[in-house]
Amino acid sequence: MSTDHHAGLEEVKVLPSAITLIEGRSLFYRGIPIEELAAKSNFEEVVYLLWYGRLPGVRELDKLKKELRENNQVPWEVAEMIHHFPRQAHPMAALRTLVSALALHDHEADILTHEANDNKAARLLAKIPVLVTGFERHRKAKSIIEPRHNLSFSANFLYMLWGEEPDELSVKTLDTALVLYAEHELNASTFNARIVTATLADMYSAVTSALATLKGNLHGGANQKAMEMLLDIGDPDAVKEYIDAKLAQKERIMGFGHRVYKEGDPRVPILKEMSEKLCRQQGYDRQFETAVAVEEYMLQKKNLRANVDFYGGLVFYALGFPTDMFTAVFAVARCAGWIAHIFEQYENNRLIRPRAEYTGPRNAVYTPIEAR
Repeated sequence: MSTDHHAGLEEVKVLPSAITLIEGRSLFYRGIPIEELAAKSNFEEVVYLLWYGRLPGVRELDKLKKELRENNQVPWEVAEMIHHFPRQAHPMAALRTLVSALALHDHEADILTHEANDNKAARLLAKIPVLVTGFERHRKAKSIIEPRHNLSFSANFLYMLWGEEPDELSVKTLDTALVLYAEHELNASTFNARIVTATLADMYSAVTSALATLKGNLHGGANQKAMEMLLDIGDPDAVKEYIDAKLAQKERIMGFGHRVYKEGDPRVPILKEMSEKLCRQQGYDRQFETAVAVEEYMLQKKNLRANVDFYGGLVFYALGFPTDMFTAVFAVARCAGWIAHIFEQYENNRLIRPRAEYTGPRNAVYTPIEAR
């Protein structure tokens, strides 16, 4: 049997892209190191960088911020849908359905010109945090909070969740987390978005497919599972016994290992530092110390390093997001990267159609039904 295939497409370069470079332990958006963007930039600026290939000038950034503010109102028909969703539904299932519904109320949904796609990009990114927080408020039987026009993207996100204006550290922490989660080359959800785009489907279809992919525990759902594990452990002293028991059962420890980072994820040190500051402020010292103990023991025991989902989940938890909402927060950030790849796919499109290595029988004989 031929072995001329690559399971999971590991290390296979399937298309050219100028958006993200992953090289060793380094990550670059449009050539700029992630460490610089995390320290010096903000989410809206990174969105512009990803979409248009360069950092914006003052007027260009102001224009994008204005577009995001002006497009954050959800059609009343879509907002009304939220009130009819089961409160026990998973936030990602709700978000996937709501984003798909947005297409029905966008008169440019099926127009694929540059101008129409730019318009849709701003409309879609602006509305996603409104949908996420709207469903969260609904399932807690609280009134949905309208976004404000005098707050940044990240501040509005927390305001719509909390119902009060957030503090400076929380806003900065969320904003940096959104920057770190905004884009990551051809991960499963991004690749799926490009496959859908390559058929010349519309942006809403591509993002809906990406949301469906992100929901999986081996992709976006890993941050939820990692945080639930930390809560189950409960204390740094319980780490060794807990991890040993899981490994003995051959269970996967979520938040560790990465397909492309063999020597460590460059986003982890940034998230770890942010999570410590926020946990100290919010009174989650024990959760942070448990996380550090797990990280150290997994490196010692299995030589596995933490990935972005491990401390990312702790950041979201300290910000007040319920654990099953973590992947939806991830989606808010990654929508920026999905749209960048959608733009790039439209620009130089070729239908993505790989082949499979056939492993079934050959020359099988058809048996009539009466003889079976």
